[in-house]
Amino acid sequence: MKQNFIYLFIIIISFLFAGCLRTYYPAIYQTSSSPMIYESSDTSKKMNSYYGADVTISKGDYNNESIQLLKGSYTLVNTQDYFNVNPMIFGYAGNYKVSGLGEYDGNKTVFGLGGQFSTSVNIKIKSLKIGLGLSAGFVGEFGGYYNFRRNADSEGIIKSEEKLFSFMFSAFPVISYEFSKSTILSTQANLGVPGLLSPSLVVNNNGYVYWLSWIPDNFNRNNIFGHRLVIGFMINVNNL
Repeated sequence: MKQNFIYLFIIIISFLFAGCLRTYYPAIYQTSSSPMIYESSDTSKKMNSYYGADVTISKGDYNNESIQLLKGSYTLVNTQDYFNVNPMIFGYAGNYKVSGLGEYDGNKTVFGLGGQFSTSVNIKIKSLKIGLGLSAGFVGEFGGYYNFRRNADSEGIIKSEEKLFSFMFSAFPVISYEFSKSTILSTQANLGVPGLLSPSLVVNNNGYVYWLSWIPDNFNRNNIFGHRLVIGFMINVNNL
């Protein structure tokens, strides 16, 4: 079902832009949405702080294009029985490889700063939580990739939809289960930007958070990184 949706989306986009200029978006749109972090019910503090880092390896917008990003973040985590809040600030750096545009081909540096606010409302059944969430934020991106989009757009070679500052918004279902007072497993699937579709699996063990987001490469099943792979880690500041 998911693969059929992805194929349909690609076909529709290809049809809409057939014969048109390439359209490029901020590089951050190619990564996955950061997941909602849940803490155990016996957490002593109402609000905890987490430092985080994640790595993105993804295909770009067009053939033979690719992107690699490293993002660092600072997140506040407030976990309640029926309501959760995760405000975050982040920065990132990386590389976008442009291909198929002649003189503009090559690696372009990417730098960005932004903020994000995520919240969810949950139904709690003993150790199980089922909820719906929203995430919204903004990002300012600059560097060689931004300059490429601006210059190539002004020359009529490409179309750059987003400028220096861009907005992010996604909605997601989320499920978490508290295996013990020290370990929580959660999963969610964001739909929106960044990522378009961002499924993620998250483990929080004693304030050490490990998360993974992966989208398969439907055109090359031998590509173990898939279309997009994001691996992340967070640590409760109190553990340092």
